[in-house]
Formats: sequence, structure tokens, C-alpha cells
Amino acid sequence: VDSHQKRGRLVTTHPMWGTEYSGPEAAVHGAFLDKATVICNKQDSDSDAVELVENIYRALGMHILYMDGAAHDLHAAYVSHISHITSFALANTVLEKEREEDAIFELASGGFESTVRLAKSNPEMWVPILMQNRENVLDVLNEHISQLRKFKSCLEKENYSYLLELIENANKIKRILK
Repeated sequence: VDSHQKRGRLVTTHPMWGTEYSGPEAAVHGAFLDKATVICNKQDSDSDAVELVENIYRALGMHILYMDGAAHDLHAAYVSHISHITSFALANTVLEKEREEDAIFELASGGFESTVRLAKSNPEMWVPILMQNRENVLDVLNEHISQLRKFKSCLEKENYSYLLELIENANKIKRILK
């Protein structure tokens, strides 16, 4: 793409919102309002092309962020890709366990549904995303596994005070996500 004669007409961008569904039937009115979108490598695009894209996003009520492609890929691994992997893994865990216990899905409610919602995402889309961003995804996945091991260790060793500390620390996310 970089060497294409019309490279300047391309604005690399990523609206940071979506559902697990695709196609026109997945459209949600007002979905992008107050959501973030990223424009990457703005300097590589023609200013009028960037302005057109910015105007579309502003008309949708989106908050525009600018960053280079490498920063986007790193941040996307932390706020999007790991969420999908976690959802896929949890769904696989429960599907495996469900073979033994029929009542699991009868007990499932809002918390479970919101946690595994992303597991319904299109694998034909997600395999290439995860493979393209493999290094960043592996980095965040290693940290996530480390965090899971801490929880596991607390339970195995009956270390309730450290378990409480881990959960209280996780609750700090409330300051960022309201």
C-alpha cells in the first residue's frame, strides 16, 4: 500500500466499536455516538481525505484519536484483542464443561452473557487480526495468563487477603471506565 500511486487517498482508520454480528442487519442506530475512533499515520494521507473522514466521524458523534500504526496495534491488543481471546477461551471452557453438566446454561445470566458475547464474533475476521498483531497479542496474553495464575494461586493457597487485594486493584478500572 505504501508504494501505491494513490496512497495519499487512503486514510487508515479503526472505529473502536462493533458488535459480534456483521452485515446490514447488525446495524445499531446511534452506535458510534461518544465512541472512539483511531486515525493512524495521518501524515501519510492527503489532508482533504483526512478531513472528509474526520467530518464523517464527527457527524456520527465520535471522539477521534490520532496515533501511528504501531501504537494502534499495541493498544488494540490490550483493549480489544485480549478481550476476544478471553471470551473465546471462556466459551470453550464452558462448552467443554457443559458436556458433563447440563444445568450450566440454565444458570447463565447477564454476567456470563456479557463476558462471552465476543465469542460469537466471526472467526474468519478474528484469525487474521490476531495473527497480524501476533507479537502484541502474545505480550498481553502472557500478562493475562500471569494475572490468572495469581488468582489461581490465591485459591489454591487459600490466600484470601491477596485475593481481596487483586480484586480491589482490578476495581480501579472504575476510574477509567465509567
